[in-house]
Amino acid sequence: MIRVGLVLALFSLVYTPVYACTIFVLTDANRALFCNNEDWVNPKTRIWFVPAHHGYYGCAIVGFDDGGTQGGVNTEGLAFDVVAGYSEKWELDPNVPYVWGNSGRLVLETCATVEEAVAFYRSHREPGFSRCKMLVADRTGASVILGAKGGRLQVEISHQSRGFGYGSQVLGKMLLKAPEPIVSNGFAILRACLQQGQSATKYSNVFDLRSGDIFLAPFPGRSDEVKLNLAVELRKGGHYYDMPEIHKQLVEPPRPLLANMKRNSLAEMKPIPDKEPEVATHVRTMLHDLLVGTPKAGNYDPEVWMLLLQYKGQPQAMFKSLGELTSLTLVDRSDEDGRHSYYYRTDFQRGTLLQKFDFDRHSKLTNFTIEDGEAKPGVGAKTK
Repeated sequence: MIRVGLVLALFSLVYTPVYACTIFVLTDANRALFCNNEDWVNPKTRIWFVPAHHGYYGCAIVGFDDGGTQGGVNTEGLAFDVVAGYSEKWELDPNVPYVWGNSGRLVLETCATVEEAVAFYRSHREPGFSRCKMLVADRTGASVILGAKGGRLQVEISHQSRGFGYGSQVLGKMLLKAPEPIVSNGFAILRACLQQGQSATKYSNVFDLRSGDIFLAPFPGRSDEVKLNLAVELRKGGHYYDMPEIHKQLVEPPRPLLANMKRNSLAEMKPIPDKEPEVATHVRTMLHDLLVGTPKAGNYDPEVWMLLLQYKGQPQAMFKSLGELTSLTLVDRSDEDGRHSYYYRTDFQRGTLLQKFDFDRHSKLTNFTIEDGEAKPGVGAKTK
């Protein structure tokens, strides 16, 4: 089963293939653990910490060097992760707005309970649920599976240990034994559910939703887990660790957040001099092609292009809801490991987005995210 980490709006329109992980909750009356195996081809794994700011909760985010939020936990004891590879009928409600930005990260930043997460998805259009399902859990041990089923939003709430994903068969057998919700049992199940091969498990994590303790296995199958604490790490300010180097980096000065890890917002990102106007012209053309439904294969990395084809007219519908593109303004620019990243403020007739575009050395689009967005004053949610 293919897992695309928060595809479309769930992953802010990131067209980067990820492969099935295993996620589950272990809970009883006193404890709640959220456990995850992250399976993919990219070995450049990271965990980063984003402090509370302007009403947003502080959180720890796990993922890769592209900065996409694969999963995480916040200061209120809410955690999530996602499995994709489904193909569900999904009828989006045109009377509620799209999610502009990574919806998983937005849930971490704005929700404290399972009930609040459900309310978030009832009030936002999330196209990604046609292809993926999310598990959200809070410190009480409550959890919810969110996705699409029969064309409607799937909401399955439970207060018992449960999970799904790549290792579902093994996981189901082990959960039948009612394992005690302790970290060693969480890792024992995760090791039993490891994926091998090209898309092998790249890291495993266990979040204690009550204590805020974070346990990482940067090298799955080995016993050198790392223990962190969310509150302690957030007191250091925004920073990150490269998981393969975490043992060494823990005794070094904290590494400040990179641009693709920060809580980027329209209000905070200011225009900068654009020394590559040809890139802006290229981006404008690509957005126009998406808007009218005629994207060009030559502009995309092959894997990104294949995913774009899978989602057919969904990107077109999302951008069409905003109307014509009126302006494009560069607000940030960075390079890392051959990847060139550009952040643009994109103004449309009905709304404004903060978008990130990653290109490889051959100018092929390898990653495309929507960091933030807002409707223009007086513009309603209905966008038929």
